[in-house]
Amino acid sequence: MKVWCTVFFVMLMSFPGATAQETRLGVKAGPNYSSIVGDLTEGLKFRFSGHAGIFLEVDYSDNFKLRPELLYSSQGFQFSTDLAAIQGGSATGNDEDFRTNVQLNFITVPIIAQFALNDRVSVEFGPQFGFLLNQVTKVKNLDQANDQGNRRTSLSGDFQLDYGAAVGLGIALTDQLSLSPRFYIGLRNRLNGLPGNAQNYNAALQLSLNYHFRR
Repeated sequence: MKVWCTVFFVMLMSFPGATAQETRLGVKAGPNYSSIVGDLTEGLKFRFSGHAGIFLEVDYSDNFKLRPELLYSSQGFQFSTDLAAIQGGSATGNDEDFRTNVQLNFITVPIIAQFALNDRVSVEFGPQFGFLLNQVTKVKNLDQANDQGNRRTSLSGDFQLDYGAAVGLGIALTDQLSLSPRFYIGLRNRLNGLPGNAQNYNAALQLSLNYHFRR
C-alpha cells in the first residue's frame, strides 16, 4: 500500500501547476454493483460489493476541479447453475443447484474532472485505470443447508491492467460531506485471443460517501 500511495502522489504532482493550486485531501467509501457486459455474458448477474480509498481535489477555479483517486474496489459477477439442465436432464432450468460468485479485487486509479453546475452539484467524468490484485471464486451448493459442497479458490491477478471511462455526479451535502453516484465501463476487451472476436468488459455502478478534510 505504501508503494501505491507513492505512485498516487507522484502522479498527482505530474499535473502542470498542481502544486500551486488549492488542494483538499479526503477519504471515500461505498457500495459497488458490478458485472461483466458484452459477448458470452448470458446468465451473468450483477453482484454487490464495495470500495474505499483516498482522493485529492485540486481546485483550478470555482467551476473546475481535478480529482485523482486511489481506491480498493471489489467488482465481479455471479451466476446460478441448474446441474440437471447441464447434464441433459428434463429440468426446465428453474432449479438452481449452485451459485457461483466471482470477486475481482482491483486497485483503481480514477482521474476525475469535476465541472460545477451550481453550488451543490457537479458533473464528473474521466479515465479510470485498474490493476487486478486477485480473483476469488466461491461456489455455493444451494441444495445443502450447511457448507457441504461449497468451494473457494483464489488466483493472483498479477496486476492485470483494466482501463475505461467513469462518469457521474458530485452532490455536496455539507462543507465536508458529499455523495458521488458514478458509472464505470471498461474499454479493454477481457477476451482477447478468442475466435469470433468476442468482446466483453467490466462494468460497475458506485455510490460513494466522501469526507473532505478541512483546509
